[in-house]
Amino acid sequence: MASETSLVTARTYGILVADDEEDMRDLLHDRLRQEGFSVWLAADGREALDLYRDHCETIDVALLDVCMPGLDGPQTLAAIQEITPQVRCCFMSGYLGDGFEEKLRDLGAAKVFAKPFQLDEVAHVLGELARNADFSPWRFGSGETIHYKGDGS
Repeated sequence: MASETSLVTARTYGILVADDEEDMRDLLHDRLRQEGFSVWLAADGREALDLYRDHCETIDVALLDVCMPGLDGPQTLAAIQEITPQVRCCFMSGYLGDGFEEKLRDLGAAKVFAKPFQLDEVAHVLGELARNADFSPWRFGSGETIHYKGDGS
């Protein structure tokens, strides 16, 4: 009697990354692809919005730089929220002043990563957000700085 093999296809989660720094986009792309994510890259907010419009059914989380030419991160999130009001989004920025992180959370950010940050931590939080709509990354601590070492980790 032949044994039956059942094929289970794991869902691939999608991440939209928007940052005007090419090196940052490349680092995030490589790390997120290593984790098995589909990744869309945008150099600015307008490109991110266009990609989101075209792929919103397969993008689970948006990771947006706060300061970008054209549409900045908060403007991009507002435009994406017109398409998908409950979109899961994180921001990243090298310029987080007093109260700025709270303002970004009020706009709908699930997490704000202060540059420099650890790529592993970003990948973990984005993965949890993509897989679990109820995940709360704030359990990592409000205002916690996550540093990127520059060694690909």
